[in-house]
This record gives sequence, C-alpha cells and structure tokens, in this order.
Amino acid sequence: MNSSTQTLDTFNRLLQTAKTVSDLSSASAVLGWDQETYMPDGAAEERAEQLSTLQALIHQMMTSDEIGTLIDQLGSNGSEGELEEWQRATLREIIRNREQAVKLPEAFVREMSKVTSLAQQSWKRGRMAADFSIFRDDLARIIDIKRRHADYIGFAENPYDALIDLYEPGMTAAQLRPVFDRLKAGTVRLLDKINASPNPVSDDILFTQFGAEKQVAFAKDTIKQIGFNFTDGRVDLSAHPFCTSFGIRDVRLTTRVYEDDLRSCLFGLIHEAGHGMYEQGIDRQYTRTPLAEGTSMGIHESQSLFWENMIGRSPEFWRWAYPALQSTFPDRLSSISAEEFFRIVNVMKPSMIRVEADELTYNLHIILRFEIEDDLINGRLEVDHIPEVWNAKMEEYLGIVPANDAEGCLQDVHWSFGGQGYFPSYSLGKLYAAMFQRVMLKDIPDYYGQIERGEFGEILGWLRTHIHRWGKAKSPSELTMEICGEPLSESAFLEYIEGKIDRVYY
Repeated sequence: MNSSTQTLDTFNRLLQTAKTVSDLSSASAVLGWDQETYMPDGAAEERAEQLSTLQALIHQMMTSDEIGTLIDQLGSNGSEGELEEWQRATLREIIRNREQAVKLPEAFVREMSKVTSLAQQSWKRGRMAADFSIFRDDLARIIDIKRRHADYIGFAENPYDALIDLYEPGMTAAQLRPVFDRLKAGTVRLLDKINASPNPVSDDILFTQFGAEKQVAFAKDTIKQIGFNFTDGRVDLSAHPFCTSFGIRDVRLTTRVYEDDLRSCLFGLIHEAGHGMYEQGIDRQYTRTPLAEGTSMGIHESQSLFWENMIGRSPEFWRWAYPALQSTFPDRLSSISAEEFFRIVNVMKPSMIRVEADELTYNLHIILRFEIEDDLINGRLEVDHIPEVWNAKMEEYLGIVPANDAEGCLQDVHWSFGGQGYFPSYSLGKLYAAMFQRVMLKDIPDYYGQIERGEFGEILGWLRTHIHRWGKAKSPSELTMEICGEPLSESAFLEYIEGKIDRVYY
C-alpha cells in the first residue's frame, strides 16, 4: 500500500468514527428538541439520564485511544498534505474536538449534561411563575460547573474566554470589550437622535388582537417564500424560539405566538429560518462530519439577523409582503399603508425582552448579559444577586426596570442549558451581517428591487456561495476576510442602522 493510499485509508477510518459521533450528537439533539416541544413534564429526570448517557458515549469515543492513534498516524509522517482541502478541515475540527474532550473527565461530562437538562425544567417553572428562586439552585450548580469547565479547558487570562471560545473560536472578552464599548457609545448617540425626531412613531397596533393560527400560517408561508425548505425541515411551538439540526436534511425550527403581539411569531420565525437556511445550505459532502454545522454562533446569528432585520424589516420587503398580511388581518390593518407598517415594525425604543427588542437597543441587552456572565464566571458576582444587578443595568442602559423576574433575568433559556459564553454571538452576528450586506449590495445591483418583487433566490444564492456551503470548513475570521477584505468591525452596522433611523424617523 503506497503512502497516499495508506493516508486515505487512515483518514477514512477516522472519518467513520467522526460520523458515529455525529449520529450520537444528532440523537441527543432529537431528545433535546423533544424536551422543548412535546415531552411531558414528568419525563424530565429520565430524559436527563438519557441525555447524560449519550454525552458520555460521545465523550468516550472522542477520548478513545483509537481516535488518538489515527490522528497521530496522519500527523507523524506529514501525510496531512496528501489530503484534500475538506479532509484537512475535517481533521482540524476532529483534533480540536478531541483536544477539548480529553480535558474533561467523563464523570464531569455526565454531571454537566444531567444538571443542565434538569435546569431547563426548573427554568421553565421559574419563568412561568416569574420567580427566580425556583431556578436559583440549579443556576448556582451550573455556574459552578461552567467555572470548572473553563478550568478544565484552560485559558490564558480570563476563564470566561474558554466559554466564549466554544461558540466563537478565537474570540476573547478582551477583544469584545472595545468593540462593545464603541457599539454602546454609538447606540446611545443614535437613541438621542431618535428622541430628537420630529416624527415619532407608535407601534401600538402591533399589540392588539391577532389570531394565533393565522399568525403561524402567515409566518410559515413567509419563510417558505424566502427560501426555507419544508421538505427538509419543519416548524413547531416552544417556550423559547430556536433552530436545531439533526442533519443537513433535517432542520427543525420553533417559534412562539402571542395573540396580543404580532411581532413575536413572525419575526421570530424569520430569524430561526435564517439559521435553518444556513444549515440546509451546507455542502452535502460534509454530511455527518464535524464540518456539517455553522462555523461559529456569530456567523450563524449573522444569517438569522440578516433575514429578520435587513430583509424582514426593510421597506422593500413590506411593499411585497404587506398586501398578504393586510388581507390576513383586515380588521386591524386595512387603514395602514405598507410604508406606515414598515415604520411601525422599526420602532426603536427601550424594551424589556431581548428577543423582541429592536435592532438598535438589542445590543444593550447583549452587553448587559456579557458583563453579568463575565462577573459570574470570575466570581465577582454571586448568583443570589443576579436579579438586582440585572435590574440595575437595565435601568442604567435602557432606562427601564423589569416588573418581575420573567421580564428580567429569567427571560432567556441559555443559562439553563449551560450556554454561558453564547450571548456575545448575537451582537457579533449583527456586525457580521452588516459587513456582508455591504458587499452583497455591490455584487447584486438589483438587491432592493428583487426584495420588492419577492424574489429571494439570488440573495440566498449569494449566501450559499459565500457562507453556507462552507459549513465549518472555514473559520469566522477567514470568511470575514475573504468576503469583506477586513476584520470584524462595528462601523458597517452603525452606518446601516443610522440609515434606517433616518428613513423611519426623519
């Protein structure tokens, strides 16, 4: 057997192990999706054990001597250079995943999976009762676990960096702080500009009665028309909207619907469809490999926020979509024009709930969470003080105070599943999306005309070509430099959002 043949044989053996890990991860994701959608409350403890077992099996495979030997064989003789580009990227991700896995004791992996699974149930109960104390003990256990997680993984300066890196590889709190500081300053300046506007906009109409079934039907039809493939995906309801994928051809979205809030279901589902179309657009060659997912949560969020805000809240979109919405709810919308509706769905003002915040103030919600997480992981803030610190920061940054814990520190599911480090990705997504849109406008001269005609194929195709198809084969920084020719910056977003403010308020 010659060297090239031996290298390919070794790689394929390693790849088969990676595919088995992928299958186990998909099975775990199915159980997680069911937990959030259809599972009866009484099954929580059994489900926690099932998920714990699957995570332990994945950990055992990733830390096995067999996978270590195969990696060593590929690297020891320099044979990595004989692999194709996608194979080298796959090997890189397998090595990264293994290096992280071997640092974590199996008992710790089981503990983390079980504690977070149970915590999701106590978070639901606490949120429904608007009572932080119901979730408090589980959250304290999770914070302890995430501190240990960071210690096991290792970090240069800040333990929070180890957790951020799980979602945005290579990013640190020190890198984020100056970007967030400039973003915060820009947001405050633009809020002052809105407050000085001679043309205030009221969005009260959005909070009257809209039938739930009609909302869901309209939202599902909308995401189908912009490009979400229902042959390879579906939509269900959950307490917190999310997208999960069991494979490139099995993508699940969830949304929630309130009869007294037209925004939540529609824009929430467009947002999740942005995630879903990213998953559906990954190169089929990467199926059941570590490359078959988004390269980072920041890039993933750039896709959901692009469709939700840059497309779904544009005047061109509503010139196309509004007649159908108006005919769905004629008793509420018959006297409102498409241009007026565009302004209504772009009202920018401080609000309590992150997922329903406008494009501008949304970033203040993220910066608040970033700061709290950093303090929690570093031991500068104790769990018991979260509600009061949360409320104080809401008042300082947004000038409003939550009426209860459900409006405040219990509004997000992330802490219950151990997602500390995830939140910065949301604002990174806004920044990436604005940078990508700036290039797209040059590449697609008829961009706005296509949106107004309800033609989204070329826009989705651009995203497929430049971002989606690569999956995890390229890093966030590689994609950003290749597409934009510059590293991450907040300037494109601030320029974009100021242009929208001028259109809405001036």
